[in-house]
Amino acid sequence: MAAQFPHADASAWCRPLFEGTPLSMLVCDPASQEILDANEGALQHLGRTRAGLLGKRLPELYAHDDAHDGGWGAGRLSPDVCSLHAQMRHIAGAGGTVRHAILQCCAINYDGRDAVLVVLQDVTRHVEAEGQLRDIQNELHRAQALAMIGNWIWDAASDEHVTSSPEGYRIMGFGPDETPVSTAEIYARIHPDDRAFAERARERALHDPDYKYDIEFRLVRPDGEVRWLHSVAEVRRDESGRVVKMLGLVQDVTERRRAEDNVRRLAYYDPVTGLPNMNLFEREVDDRLVQLRRGGGRGRGQARLACLIVDLVRFRDVNYALTHLYGDVLLALVADRLAGVVGQAGVVARGDARFPIVLDGADEEEARRWAQNILRALEAPFAVAGISYEIGARVGIALAPSQGLDYHTLLRKADIALYQAAGMARNVAVYVAEDDPHTPDRLSLIGDFRAAIEAGQIQLFCQPKVTMGGGEIVGVEALVRWVHPDKGCIGPETFMPLIESTDLIHVLTQHMLASAVAQCEAWRAQGVRMPIAVNLSARDIAALSLSEHLRDLLEQHGACAGLIGLEMTESSLMQNPAESIAELERLSGMGFRLYIDDFGTGYSSLSYLSRLPVDVIKIDHGFTMQMIDDRRAAAIVKSTVHLAHDLGMGVVAEGVSNARIWDALHALGCDEAQGFYVAAPMPAAELLDWARGSPYRLAAEHACA
Repeated sequence: MAAQFPHADASAWCRPLFEGTPLSMLVCDPASQEILDANEGALQHLGRTRAGLLGKRLPELYAHDDAHDGGWGAGRLSPDVCSLHAQMRHIAGAGGTVRHAILQCCAINYDGRDAVLVVLQDVTRHVEAEGQLRDIQNELHRAQALAMIGNWIWDAASDEHVTSSPEGYRIMGFGPDETPVSTAEIYARIHPDDRAFAERARERALHDPDYKYDIEFRLVRPDGEVRWLHSVAEVRRDESGRVVKMLGLVQDVTERRRAEDNVRRLAYYDPVTGLPNMNLFEREVDDRLVQLRRGGGRGRGQARLACLIVDLVRFRDVNYALTHLYGDVLLALVADRLAGVVGQAGVVARGDARFPIVLDGADEEEARRWAQNILRALEAPFAVAGISYEIGARVGIALAPSQGLDYHTLLRKADIALYQAAGMARNVAVYVAEDDPHTPDRLSLIGDFRAAIEAGQIQLFCQPKVTMGGGEIVGVEALVRWVHPDKGCIGPETFMPLIESTDLIHVLTQHMLASAVAQCEAWRAQGVRMPIAVNLSARDIAALSLSEHLRDLLEQHGACAGLIGLEMTESSLMQNPAESIAELERLSGMGFRLYIDDFGTGYSSLSYLSRLPVDVIKIDHGFTMQMIDDRRAAAIVKSTVHLAHDLGMGVVAEGVSNARIWDALHALGCDEAQGFYVAAPMPAAELLDWARGSPYRLAAEHACA
């Protein structure tokens, strides 16, 4: 046996040590592995009694998964295992518990015989801690995979990323067999447009202790896919301040960036046309205006820009005819043409059926040229749903810095210019302050308008009409003036453009009708029969029951309808010809004298004109004032006079400002004249005094029956 256990030595066996150590020790027979002895430590460790342990074979202590794996569990404890090397085993304790133990053995002399001393070191807590650590690492790896986050360590000595989580390598596009990864290999995969930026950030982090390494960049993976990565890191230095490593995290933020891009598109771009929406357009204009305020400009460097609004005139026709779906198709086609025209010279945006444009460095002349280019680009028909549409367009223009240096002012003025273009029947208009009815001062006047009526500030003025043959004063036109306590006399050109678009126009019309009827009765009380004509707007004819309202007024004042004239424009009557004719017939039947005002400036059909129960046509002052120097204006005046007479109507010429016009109209056979050559507008209360001192005579100074 000594030959088989060369290290067996009686001196190696020390009974007191065996009994007194807390280590678990067993003495086993090398051939049968029968347990010959056990110390108190083993009994405590295994939870067994000495009687229950002695006589068992060592493999019987192993848990089931270790009992048949060979090694110490099979055959005998041969000399080659008795060399103080260790082996991990699962030991079955009392009650079915399993303990983790490291078994070490050596040959000893036990009571004069060869034996093996087996030492069991309980490492259960260590094994369990390692298992928990592995579980934590696995959970961390799974969490990193879910969050698409990986960690990395860069070693300064080797210039390599010496360790990283599996997710970190996956994010960077490297496999486990490609580690460690050099810095050069990583930077080779960063997008070329981002590489210099990433390198600068890394170098700054290595040399500036106060710099926080926190960057986002694009990485091109081996399959060509481009991903956005977010990386943060901190630098570790040794006691001398030398960089030794960088510890960092990297996260794949591609989906977040895509979501942010999508949100940005929704926030700043129109989904129908792909053009900037009004939010982004405002930012673009504001950026340019900031430069203008600093004295600089974009593009060619001029400190100026033009703001245009392109309005599609007949766009709603497509929406109504083909639904909004095809309306959107049309908008996209228009957007393509506009973007093609403007190109890099500015920015085109979309707001509803309008397209605001900012042009860099454009003055008024250039802006007008751009507007004409835009109109030409939109002239060609648009093919929508197999149908060709011509939509037409208008352009309003405002200029910076001459007309404003803030976004909202420029856009408002371009919008006003668009309104002015429509009013003048033009396709292009540049903002003119003198023609702007929407200034803050005027708006404040509108807010005070209703109270001004109640306070008696809205007063009746009159301008007389005289016969051209006999020089008789045969009537007056009622004109409105606002006699403001602070601003003085305000003409209708200041407040009427805004009044006409609100329900205040009805309030004003009712006030003027009541004032006119009352004034007629006041003149009758003085023995003068003086007809007075009141202007009606298109909205009055559509909204007011004129015949009923006037009947009530006449009854209230005991007045006669023959002294009241009603003046209406061609355009107002043609908005709803059938209803207009019916209402005019009721008014004519009541005895009111009816006028077509500003004849020639609107549009009408001669067939309708022949059916209207109209008594008088008034030639617009724009024709009469030009008839001396403009043959075409003279021809229109002459034709209008003849047409009216042929239809059995009288003719009043407005705008008679001098004797030459008077004589020319008299030669054409015009019936009556009105204008500054006869008299300027005056307060109604002053009319009789003027008449009695004028070269004209009152038609009759007797009460009206």
